[in-house]
Amino acid sequence: MSEQKQSTQRTLLGDPGLPGAGLSVAVVMLLVLAAMAAVIGFLRLPDSLLGIGLVGIAVFLAIGARICQARDQHQALYRLLGKRPPP
Repeated sequence: MSEQKQSTQRTLLGDPGLPGAGLSVAVVMLLVLAAMAAVIGFLRLPDSLLGIGLVGIAVFLAIGARICQARDQHQALYRLLGKRPPP
């Protein structure tokens, strides 16, 4: 049996999984920590800064949505790069 050469990207970053498989554990942990920090920061704002706090929360949600969207794009690119041209 011949062993296949293991991809450096797959070794370092792990298998991206099936399309639509969800986010990795590390990304979920970072999003949870960021959400906790955002909530704590928002609760500690004085009344005069609540408007800026709402804008900050909206930006945080937009960044989280972009992370989720980028997962599917990354998987598609990873699979495209992994295909070998026909001989």
